[in-house]
Amino acid sequence: MRHFKLGLMWLGFIVITSLYGEYIVSREVNGYLQLLGLVGLVGVLIYLGDITANNLFKNKNKEK
Repeated sequence: MRHFKLGLMWLGFIVITSLYGEYIVSREVNGYLQLLGLVGLVGVLIYLGDITANNLFKNKNKEK
């Protein structure tokens, strides 16, 4: 179940990134909004990377 949840989180991140690229970057909007969106996406990416790494290393330690 943990892998399924992690897969859904990554899928959601891809969808959010696509929407960000379509509606924020490619259109003329305020530069602060673009910067805020980019910082938010980087923050979410760091969070997802941390969860993924913890999940992978926990599974390796359980197998030993």
